[in-house]
Amino acid sequence: MKNLVALAAAALLAAGAIACQSGKSAPVSEGGVRIVYVRLDSLVKLYEYHKEMSSKYEESAKKAEAEMVRGQQNLQAEYDVLQRAAPSLSKVEMERAQMDFQRIQNNYQMLEQQKSGELQQIELAINETVKEQVDKAIEAMKGEEQIDLVFIYETNVLYGSDDLDYTVKLAEYLNKLPKPEAKDADKVGGAKK
Repeated sequence: MKNLVALAAAALLAAGAIACQSGKSAPVSEGGVRIVYVRLDSLVKLYEYHKEMSSKYEESAKKAEAEMVRGQQNLQAEYDVLQRAAPSLSKVEMERAQMDFQRIQNNYQMLEQQKSGELQQIELAINETVKEQVDKAIEAMKGEEQIDLVFIYETNVLYGSDDLDYTVKLAEYLNKLPKPEAKDADKVGGAKK
């Protein structure tokens, strides 16, 4: 079994090496494999929908951060009031004041967790939608371009000639697709309350 996997990997590498040496995109030969790669870091810069959603996500993150700063300032103000009043409070009053402060601190921590969770959900929704769009674009592209295998350059490719880089072509396919429905996109930009 290991030999079969090693043989298949060697065949793929050989096909890639032949394609790299030719100076052109990998030829499609009978029984051959056409391999390309995509640079994700470049793709997200070229894909308009991703840029739009990233911008809205950043806007949501800034709003959440501003809300957290206000909460932290309120917490600090309560602490300062407690510190100033402490010398004049009785033991019972001090315990009540400390309990109130603890309640405020707990509320702040819950708010922090809530905002962090909301941002994570938004990010997951964006990533899921983008992944679906990339899958659709690759499905369309592989038929027209006769592609058999697509690698992600950053994680799976040690070297590949520029002729095998289909990042721009994939971005063109993505940008031609209709924008995804706003099912999860409404969560971005603060529309979800």
